[in-house]
Amino acid sequence: MTTKAHTLYQLIRQIRSGFNLLRVLGDDLHRDLKVTAAMRAIMETLAEDGEQTVPQIARAKSVSRQHIQVNVDALLRKALVVLRDNPSHLRSPFVALTPRGQATFTIMRRREAELLEWLAKEFGLEQLEQVSRTLGTLNQSIRKHQKKGGADD
Repeated sequence: MTTKAHTLYQLIRQIRSGFNLLRVLGDDLHRDLKVTAAMRAIMETLAEDGEQTVPQIARAKSVSRQHIQVNVDALLRKALVVLRDNPSHLRSPFVALTPRGQATFTIMRRREAELLEWLAKEFGLEQLEQVSRTLGTLNQSIRKHQKKGGADD
């Protein structure tokens, strides 16, 4: 492995670690609301992009439909989302936030904003912008590789 590839590997290890830390932090931050990080991610998609089907959410998140369905079912039980008829596909209804879901997500965003302000003090703006650009480019490269079909192509 080249030095460059090894450095990228180290970056990916940091991303995985950060993902897990953020998941635990999110679960702790919103424990009283009984909304997990996975459920929160679905609520964020619906809040930002509007109603979507389970397959659409799964594609956007690069996860299985089953993973999304399990979490949508949990959100339905909590009355945070509702299913709406989809005239284009009778077996794949739209998922949308309920007013209660929107209010809950607003509370979550407020809590997260306070935490983000605290965390942001550790970094300069240029540092954060560079990391954001780098991760965006890495994600684009990974998507291109997925579309190509693998490492041997």
